[in-house]
Amino acid sequence: MTIDEPGPPERPRFYGLTHNLWRMALVVGLAQFSMSFWTWEFSVFLEFDLSTAFGIVLEKWEIGATLSAGTFATVVGYIVSGTVSDMLGRKNTMAVALVPVSIGLVGLRMIPLWPHIIFEYALIQFGWAFVIIVSSAIAADEITTLGGLDSAKIFNVVLLPALVVDGLSPILASYLLERGFTASDLHIIAAVGAFIAVIAIFAFIRESLGKQTIEKARSGPIITFRGLGQNFWKFTLGMLAFIIFFNSASPYIGNLVVGEWEGVSIEMYGYAWSGFSLTSALLLSVAGGLADRGLKRAMILVLLSNSALLFAFGVSSGVAALWIYNIAWALPISLWIGTEKTLVVQGVGEEMKGRALGTYNFVLSAGGLVAFNLGAFLWQLWGSLRSVFVFAAVASLISVAIVAIALRSMSPIENGTTRGEEVSLGIDE
Repeated sequence: MTIDEPGPPERPRFYGLTHNLWRMALVVGLAQFSMSFWTWEFSVFLEFDLSTAFGIVLEKWEIGATLSAGTFATVVGYIVSGTVSDMLGRKNTMAVALVPVSIGLVGLRMIPLWPHIIFEYALIQFGWAFVIIVSSAIAADEITTLGGLDSAKIFNVVLLPALVVDGLSPILASYLLERGFTASDLHIIAAVGAFIAVIAIFAFIRESLGKQTIEKARSGPIITFRGLGQNFWKFTLGMLAFIIFFNSASPYIGNLVVGEWEGVSIEMYGYAWSGFSLTSALLLSVAGGLADRGLKRAMILVLLSNSALLFAFGVSSGVAALWIYNIAWALPISLWIGTEKTLVVQGVGEEMKGRALGTYNFVLSAGGLVAFNLGAFLWQLWGSLRSVFVFAAVASLISVAIVAIALRSMSPIENGTTRGEEVSLGIDE
């Protein structure tokens, strides 16, 4: 594979993005279809659809084990993808990454059996981890050429097509399920979308790394836990406890509302998911602009809001609550996207941005391995996901204090990628 040389730096065009970022955003939106068409109901598929369609009844620990296997594959993908994309270029890496996604989806359609599903799901998550990191790295590359201004907004807006697709896909999928299609049918349709996305990557995306930067990356270590800076590690380790508690419950939202709430079908859950994603898409630019005025304050507000919503899901029921909470969740998630990525890459060298994003997601996803199994264990122990959600809400709320301490201890970035002062919770720039 050849490595394209990037063209001259572009100034932001529509909605704050350059032409290359818009091309990348649209292609990633196309690729997003291969995930959003089915992932919203995958845990429900494991608990209910395998039983009804194939007579396979999974224990709760087996559901947790499947999700954990996907997380483990994601962990590996995160740490490898950043390094590979730094060394081989963003465009080539993203295209190759969708190959295992396609293979895994075909496997889910052709052999939707235990324990094959573990390996098929892991293969998909491994490839998708590359797409997540490389698309963020392309955005980080462009932000560097623009002097770091409005970084959170750019990280947000670049996901606009993906969130629109994430919102529309469950609507289409729910419609097909109502018309007699099975969850396995959704998997093969998604595989076709992944294949089309590979073609679009080669056709439309321009390489964002120059040959000089790639050569510099190749001369460095393959995997590094040094050279990313103290700020990077303070933020990363500060977030770890929150992610463990938050992810012990959040992946099981579908199982909670379909299995334990009253009057919520899998199709209704899909429509509510779409409402969340489309609302998030509408808020991306505004949320990014707000985050750029105070990254640390925005991060704390995001975490507090997520803990509160976990608690709300744990004690509520009904279709109205499902819609209210999904719509309400859109703002904190929109703030989270750009804020988190900006804090991760601040102060990291140009040739290390991909590795920084990959390492950050590696560490937090390693925590996810603990989280999924913790949630499954508590679900098995207590017999109710409501108890798991209340526990996760309280524990994650307490862990926000750790994040606040980490943010306060971070050194200011000399070249500054944010505007405004942090004044909340004693967190100063």
